[in-house]
Amino acid sequence: MDETEPVSIRDTAKGIAVRAGVLGVVGLIVFGFVFSLAAKMASGIVKLLVGVALFTIGGGALAYKVKQAQRRLQERRERGADSASTIM
Repeated sequence: MDETEPVSIRDTAKGIAVRAGVLGVVGLIVFGFVFSLAAKMASGIVKLLVGVALFTIGGGALAYKVKQAQRRLQERRERGADSASTIM
């Protein structure tokens, strides 16, 4: 039969340490890649939310100014109609 030499504890520990080191490095690389993708996605979401907030604020300000201008025009028309009726 084929006899194998007994494996020493030192060799076993070296093999385990090498595997653990390789898995640790690969884990860090994969985690870094996944984290970078998540950070880019979060950055895009934050930019989108800020854009929507600014658009909403701008739209509200625009609507306020338009309403203000409409009221002024209405007041001028009413004053114009009052002054025209007093002349005749």
